[in-house]
Amino acid sequence: MELNPPGLADQALLDKMDQLRELNVQSIELPQLVVLGDYLTGFAFLQAPDAATEDRLRGFKQIISKFTNDALVQIIQEANEVMGIRMTTGDTNPGLCTFSNDTLKIEICGPDEEHFTIIDVPGIFRVSSPPFTTDNDVDLVHNMVQSYMENSRTIILAVLPSNMAEKADPGGVRTMGVLTKPDLVTEVASQKAIKDLVLGKGKQLRLGYCVKAFFDKPVWREIAGSGRCGIGSLKIRLRDLHMSITKKEFPYLKADFAKKLEQRRRELESMGLSRTDQSAQRMYLRRLGSKFQAVTQCALNGYYDSEVLFTETPSLKLITAVTKMNEQFANTFWKSGHRRHTSPHWDDEGEAAHALAGYEVPTQDILLRYPELYNIIETDSYECPKPTAFNNDSIMDHIEKVYQLNRGLELGTFSGSILSATFKEQSEKWEQLVLMHVSRSIGLVHDYVSNLLTCICPDKQVRAQLWETVLVEELRKAYIRAMEQARFLLHIERQGRPSTYNHYFNSEVQKKRRKRIEEITESESFFSKGAEVVPVTSFHNVVNKENTQQVREDILDVLTSYYKVSRKRFVDNVCTQVIGHFLLEGDESPLKIFSSELVMGLKDDELDLIAGEDMETRNQRSTLESDIRDLEAAMKVLRI
Repeated sequence: MELNPPGLADQALLDKMDQLRELNVQSIELPQLVVLGDYLTGFAFLQAPDAATEDRLRGFKQIISKFTNDALVQIIQEANEVMGIRMTTGDTNPGLCTFSNDTLKIEICGPDEEHFTIIDVPGIFRVSSPPFTTDNDVDLVHNMVQSYMENSRTIILAVLPSNMAEKADPGGVRTMGVLTKPDLVTEVASQKAIKDLVLGKGKQLRLGYCVKAFFDKPVWREIAGSGRCGIGSLKIRLRDLHMSITKKEFPYLKADFAKKLEQRRRELESMGLSRTDQSAQRMYLRRLGSKFQAVTQCALNGYYDSEVLFTETPSLKLITAVTKMNEQFANTFWKSGHRRHTSPHWDDEGEAAHALAGYEVPTQDILLRYPELYNIIETDSYECPKPTAFNNDSIMDHIEKVYQLNRGLELGTFSGSILSATFKEQSEKWEQLVLMHVSRSIGLVHDYVSNLLTCICPDKQVRAQLWETVLVEELRKAYIRAMEQARFLLHIERQGRPSTYNHYFNSEVQKKRRKRIEEITESESFFSKGAEVVPVTSFHNVVNKENTQQVREDILDVLTSYYKVSRKRFVDNVCTQVIGHFLLEGDESPLKIFSSELVMGLKDDELDLIAGEDMETRNQRSTLESDIRDLEAAMKVLRI
């Protein structure tokens, strides 16, 4: 039977498929034909081949001008020897295997050859035959065959009805059955069943069955002219099916190649430039440093829309987290930072409450993730206790004790040492509150640096070397400076002489005294002729006091007013100096360490240690570059 040649358009499409196969882009499946049946042929490694074996396999290549059966047998035998495959059932060498995932590719070229890629997979068998085959071989072959059949671009040529084909192609749109030697069937019922199967009268695959071999007996003449018998019919039907699937899959092929090319380019881009010399290594690290600083500036300014990293990794929204922690710190300081309440009707000193979102980071968790922060941050958790109520352990009684223990020759006044002593006692919680807040802030900044490095530097080796070799030690120094500044502020505020030039202090003192007068006179006031009148005699209680009582009240007024001024000043200094300057925006802050300036100062041996590529990275880069070249060539073929 003479085969009708494909049209010009079809021929061009098939030529494209041939060109794509020559590029050997293995990550994209092309239309192909898989021969499926009982145990036929096949090759396999049950373990991964070593490097020497891979080189030997890649080097196996032959070109012959005459393709004969004897030549094919010889090639297969030589391939078996290279792959370490048993050639006979009598070969008991334990170093040899029976099946292989490696493929022997035989390419037949000629003007009259069909555009077929035929995969002859190992035949299915269900029972092992030790020592030639094992139970592992059964699973290996089954999985190998299944992987080929599940590809939607594979034509399944079933040499006998196979339930595996039905599972992989339930609609039967890409499965074609082949019956061999039907003349060996002698029973009339069986012969009729085969005829019905071939002619599509029973349950059949949509593509029908082709019969291979003898049609001279009368029982088979009915299907001899059906176009479903003989090699010629099989070739026509396979070619038509192959063309149909190729046309159907062509648009998807283009999309797959484009998607894979973009993916490979992104992977190569994430690796940065090739780092085989010091100049390239320095350039690579400089770009990382510049990227780190650019993202960090956005993180500090809250420009989260300018970088996609903030959407992918919300923990990089640094200034948001810092603001929450500072607000919580200020709120805790305001509500609970003092030892005793200074009024029986303490009303939060007339200040509005902060609306807060809680933000707690236990230092124990920080140290578990980052042990390098030991001996820098506070390790013991601290839960700030509530202030003592005014009527319990009265502050006036406490002031009386301090006054009696520290009074001098002052007449109607008190010495500065009394204010210092009462203020230190009133602010005794400050140290733990501040050091814990700074410790948590250090953990937050350290976590940010680590997370950002992970995002911008996907190379684990570079990231690990950069972190351990350079950054950790410099980060520790920056954190120590921040903790030292916090302790310095504590010393100045609590150990130094109480001092302020803020007019708010005097205003508060006058307000306290006026309020005390109002409380005394309020009970004796009355209304006369529409106005509130206070008897002059009621002021006797204001001015007629014992000297000690007057001094105690003055000490309380000054202490309360100065504590409020000092607290506000101190909280602002901690947040602006320790957190804002030493941890975030100062020239020596931890966020300024990894920069292009640091990279320029690295020695050559440090550069190579940090950014030099190991063999695995070089191989990965080489593979990606090769894939990109092949995929670009494939896209060029698809666009022609």
